Amino acid sequence: MQETRIIDASQTYESQGQGLPTGLELLGGKFKIDRQIGAGGFGITYLAMDTFLERAVVIKECFPESICMRFGNRVTVNAPAHDAQYRKIVEMFMREARSIAKMRHPNIVSVHQAFEENGTAYMVLDLFEGRDLLDVIEDDNDALSPDQVRDILVKVLDAIDLVHKNDLLHRDISPDNILLDKWGTPALIDFGAAREDASQKTSAVSTMLVVKDGYSPHEFYVAGGVQGPCSDLYALAATMYHLITGDAPPNSQTRVSAMAGGEPDPYEPIIGRFPQYETAFLQAIDQAMRVSPKERIQSAKDWLDLIEQETKKVKTVKIPENKTLTKTLSELIEETNKHVLSADAQKRVEAPVPRKEVTTGREYFQPEWVEEFNRETREAEEQKRREAERAAAEEAAWHAEQARLEQVARLAALAEQQAEQARQQVEDERISSKILEWVSRGK
Repeated sequence: MQETRIIDASQTYESQGQGLPTGLELLGGKFKIDRQIGAGGFGITYLAMDTFLERAVVIKECFPESICMRFGNRVTVNAPAHDAQYRKIVEMFMREARSIAKMRHPNIVSVHQAFEENGTAYMVLDLFEGRDLLDVIEDDNDALSPDQVRDILVKVLDAIDLVHKNDLLHRDISPDNILLDKWGTPALIDFGAAREDASQKTSAVSTMLVVKDGYSPHEFYVAGGVQGPCSDLYALAATMYHLITGDAPPNSQTRVSAMAGGEPDPYEPIIGRFPQYETAFLQAIDQAMRVSPKERIQSAKDWLDLIEQETKKVKTVKIPENKTLTKTLSELIEETNKHVLSADAQKRVEAPVPRKEVTTGREYFQPEWVEEFNRETREAEEQKRREAERAAAEEAAWHAEQARLEQVARLAALAEQQAEQARQQVEDERISSKILEWVSRGK
């Protein structure tokens, strides 16, 4: 089944089919259709222009093709018996548009407006230009690193957690419905198969089946099947499985049939096959793809907690030696120490000069207790002097050490910043080359 894909604006849907014609205006001229860019079993997607704000947008039209048809620009049922079901679908489409519009999340494409016209309903979304995960999987020259895969999964899980908290199911998570912008930030799109009351696991309106082999759990294939948040997590796990292994997982119906017939599950666990990933990370994917819904990870938050627990574990990181940097650090530390010690030495407390006894040529009587008092006074002053010198030396050493540590930190941060800038420059050049290549292909 072909599903909606909002990718490069240069990509167009090959056949207009029953889509709206180019140049058609909607909502009193506020939006103008540019061209059709996608279609699925329940809707048609267009690239359009917001004539008021003068910006490109995406418009999704509610069009359940199995029960409706188009006369001119107007959508109508293809048989009177479908009228009640069609109106229910349009109402659900509008309700979902309003629900999605309330979810403000950086990894969910935003809905800005929803309206009814031409006998059906429309929603207006941000235009998110980029490539989808399916393009990434098929590009052998641009594989994602484990850190990038983990970052994508964490952000998408956070978005799905918000969807489920709003009593919605996405029901169409797959590699072609997760887009990446030029910075690698993911966005979840195409809520055209979303259903309300996810927390209540309702089976209402389940006659409208949307499935994708390899990604949809077996309950999506059964009319009236009980669906819940773990159903979306199965599809997300299947998407991550495909992204990591390069192969789509087996059809869930095939898995059910094999297990019912006493044969082994054709699904090959991902754990232990990719040492560059943490064991717990891969184990969570396998668990989310269990055939039985009760054995799966039950919520996006639970999955995120598993990833966070793995992150908190202490990992040994091998830092490559940089001889040039080491030499520079040593020289600067030595210079810093000399400067600090020299400055502090000038502040050092000078030792008091012992006072000489003033005498006259004639002898006089001095009680013994006076000499003892003077001696104790001189000893106390000498002790204070030594303590002052020791304190000054300790303070100087402390300042020198702090200056050294600060200098080391500054140089390390500078080296890391320069390395990151170099990596970013290479990445920007690579992405620019890719964009130019895509534009050239589109032309």
